[in-house]
Amino acid sequence: MTASDDPDPSPCNNNPERWYFTREQIANSPSFKSGLIPNAKETSYRQHAALLIQEMGQKLKVNQLCINTAIVYMHRFFTCHPFTVFHRNVIAKACIFLSAKVEEQPRRLEHVINTAHFILNTGTPSNPRVYQALDLHSDEYKREVEELIRNETIILQTLGEHKIAYSLMIVPGFAKKEERDH
Repeated sequence: MTASDDPDPSPCNNNPERWYFTREQIANSPSFKSGLIPNAKETSYRQHAALLIQEMGQKLKVNQLCINTAIVYMHRFFTCHPFTVFHRNVIAKACIFLSAKVEEQPRRLEHVINTAHFILNTGTPSNPRVYQALDLHSDEYKREVEELIRNETIILQTLGEHKIAYSLMIVPGFAKKEERDH
């Protein structure tokens, strides 16, 4: 079966060429199809998400390849899901967290959450706000952790990479046990 014979022309199916998009597929994104977001607004959302990923990556001190990978993940994700269902900032945060693992530059979950929180809550030079760090024991922080992990899983499923999800998880003591068995 070729890509043109595929009964589901959606870019989110399991077709090996699913990440090659026609102009029509790009123009008819899930956000546009929902009727709530015009193409110009979607472009603006994508740009803001990419800028957030870029700034987070720089503050987390990951290389540009890791940042670019996260931006690609974000663009692919929003080719399958509308901005009306997933907020760009929470997906951007999950994309940089995932790409740091994939590109072998993992960052602690708390550092990713705190970096995003700092960027999104400090205001601008012309309109500064007093930054208040998240309390690691607060309910808000616990919600942020759960949300980031849930969104990371959704991104993996969307990208068709759910098979590698377990390889990205760190299992304490696994390597030590394996070494002892040999």
